[in-house]
Amino acid sequence: MTENTKAFVLSYLKYGDSSLIIRCYTEKFGFKSFILKNSFSGKRKKNHLLFILNEVDITFYPKKTHSLELIKDMYQGYIFKNTYSDIVKSSIVTFIGEILNQTLKNEEIPNASLYDFLKTNLIRLDDKEHYFADFHLYFLLGLSGHIGFYPLHTHAELPYFNLSEGVFSPEAPHNFSGEENARLWDTLLTYDFNLSQNCFNSSQRTQMLNEILTYYEIHLTNFKRPVSLDILKLIFE
Repeated sequence: MTENTKAFVLSYLKYGDSSLIIRCYTEKFGFKSFILKNSFSGKRKKNHLLFILNEVDITFYPKKTHSLELIKDMYQGYIFKNTYSDIVKSSIVTFIGEILNQTLKNEEIPNASLYDFLKTNLIRLDDKEHYFADFHLYFLLGLSGHIGFYPLHTHAELPYFNLSEGVFSPEAPHNFSGEENARLWDTLLTYDFNLSQNCFNSSQRTQMLNEILTYYEIHLTNFKRPVSLDILKLIFE
């Protein structure tokens, strides 16, 4: 008996001489880890499909335990037009892929809304020819809603943003953003990515990136800043 699902590749690791361990977020089953045997040669050669946040269609042999599940076959899912050939877009995808690999590892219950969020927004990035420099910020804000700590956007005229509570505040709490950064939060919370403009300049983008990563660190246990963060900052300098 086999199961089939679409999935986004989060990470992969060589196992033995010819196998791969693949971590995915699947449409039907949430987060899953698979093993793909004999993946580098012959008819089963599939390593060309394994790049971060590529969508694949997987047929596998399910197990009742949480051990690795064997992939029977794997094919390309949605084909992105230019995400992986554009250095800026590919750097953004690598960055958010690292974050998803951390944040979705406990999401083992199917969540169609979350899968749709991932696919819809990755296609949106792929389709945009210009003005996508703030996509990673827009994406991380939206992701926070799917994993339980989206900010409450009320009283945005207040001078501080409470990072622990995710609310604007009249006084400076223990974990807070200064007045300038509070305005950046307000800008991001009202930003429409479909508009033909970015919402931040380079300096503001760097500030807001630090803000939202701090926000994730406060709300997620053992959250670590992605290794690709420095590359992303360099891209946008």
